[in-house]
Amino acid sequence: MKKIGVITSGGDAPGMNACLKTVVEMSYNYGYECIAFKRAYKGIIANDYFKITKADVASIFNIGGSMIYSARSKEFYEPEYKKIAADNIKALGLKALVVIGGNGSYMGAASLAELGVNVICIPATIDNDVHSTTEAIGFDSAVNNATNMIDNIKQTMQANERISIIECMGRHGGSIALYSAMASQADIVAVPEDPLNKEHIYRFIRDQLNFGNNSPTLVVAEKQYDVYALAKDVEHDFGHECRAVILGYMQRGGSPTVKDRMLAIRYGVAAIEAIDAGEKNIAIGLDNDRIISTPIEKAVKMHTNFRQDLYEAFKLLNNPRNKSK
Repeated sequence: MKKIGVITSGGDAPGMNACLKTVVEMSYNYGYECIAFKRAYKGIIANDYFKITKADVASIFNIGGSMIYSARSKEFYEPEYKKIAADNIKALGLKALVVIGGNGSYMGAASLAELGVNVICIPATIDNDVHSTTEAIGFDSAVNNATNMIDNIKQTMQANERISIIECMGRHGGSIALYSAMASQADIVAVPEDPLNKEHIYRFIRDQLNFGNNSPTLVVAEKQYDVYALAKDVEHDFGHECRAVILGYMQRGGSPTVKDRMLAIRYGVAAIEAIDAGEKNIAIGLDNDRIISTPIEKAVKMHTNFRQDLYEAFKLLNNPRNKSK
């Protein structure tokens, strides 16, 4: 029987299980046996796999995380381990390996492609940093989670007239911070695509206080500041109570949204159709709500898909006197 392999790789994202279920069911619908490797590239190196059936995935569609586990592998950066992984895949006679993951997972897939493995990539990352698609599985869920939490924080901060600094995930990108700041009507957003120094942040806070907003909300993408130290400095320098909150993994957990569930189905169906049609080494994606495919070697070199237009609209809405930072 023909075989297809599948992994979920990198940071987990709500909707990975939904996509895994779709890939498994579609594989058998097209006459393929499906082989799942546990813990992504680690599992391929260790040859830790099992035959995954429709029964195995019957009840996972609405559950977050990944039933076959998701992981990052430091070993996989080494050429000798990449070769071991490629040899293990070839020994199983897989027609293709479906990689469900983010930008780092795509780079791993591209290195396997160079060693003769057919890889079909599906974007699944809350950071939305896969540049060959407008949206990855998990992003909408993470934004919804973050927005709900920011809404709650804003309410209690307003009641106590406190400034809040709220850190979102995003790895090296600001998409979660931007979308959740806009959706929650936060007052200031700081993203790595347009870094704000302390002077900029202080000016925006001062503007908000002068406008009569006694509880301005600053949403920041991770890895930019020590938000606890920043909150302490703001409180000292403005004489106004300030609290820092790191949302952390609460953004990543929970059931996927309807949008992510539908995206998982569309991507999973497209991946198996592409394999059966003989396509090789591609990344499945979305462009203007249309399924597209991009050669994997091109997908890993594409530029950011950060929505600069939304960012500019946010700045104009919240800082009408300042048309730039």
